[in-house]
Amino acid sequence: MSDKVLMILCDGMRPDAVEKCGHPFAEKLKGISYYNPHAQTVFPSWTLPCHMSLFHSATPNEHGVTGNVFVPGERKGLFEQLRDNVKSTAFFYSWGELKNLYAPYSVCYSHFVSEEYFPHGKTTELLEENCEKFINEYMPDFAFLYLETTDSIGHEIGWGTEEYYRAAYHSFGLIEKIMSVLPEDYSVIVLADHGGHDCTHGTNDPIDMTIPLFIKTDFEIDEEKFENANIIDVAPTICGIIGIEPSKKWKGKSLLK
Repeated sequence: MSDKVLMILCDGMRPDAVEKCGHPFAEKLKGISYYNPHAQTVFPSWTLPCHMSLFHSATPNEHGVTGNVFVPGERKGLFEQLRDNVKSTAFFYSWGELKNLYAPYSVCYSHFVSEEYFPHGKTTELLEENCEKFINEYMPDFAFLYLETTDSIGHEIGWGTEEYYRAAYHSFGLIEKIMSVLPEDYSVIVLADHGGHDCTHGTNDPIDMTIPLFIKTDFEIDEEKFENANIIDVAPTICGIIGIEPSKKWKGKSLLK
């Protein structure tokens, strides 16, 4: 039974990008995973509030981060819960604000690549390569891999454009690459933080609020809960797979049976 988790987040990837990007692994992943193309994120559907809700299993009104500027506060998120249960963690990211997702010393290893200094796609390639190497060498209980290209292209050129779907294609190539060499101990969660429209997001329109969610695991998923999954349910689900209790203050519910 796989009791470790790799979570991969494709920033700004709408569910239609899974269908329209044309990458064969996107279709394969649907077949080997539990897949929900209409999971929901939180409002406001900005990147930092959505990530805070993902890792702290709470809405923006509850955790206090309602924009892309971090607001300090006393919060206990997924990384702190894992640390308190003596679980090892790794964090691979390219947007500086995400460093605020965890308290100091609650992450065992972090790797940052600035998206400002590399061409589109190269940043995520560097992150994937490092994540792949680290997992196979150190086998952390939980690893988070952030892939930003779909969001960057969405803001620069537009959600739903050919360039946007090419960015999604590139992301699924990286997902296939790391999953092809992942040890059997790992369950894999692939999701987005929000969708988007035109060159923006953040509204409560379904096109901004609806996200794809894949869970590839040996554990049995409660299909009724999964059908109504929200981003705040992911952290409790990860705890369930790893075998620890979620924080009693979290608002989401595990999607496991």
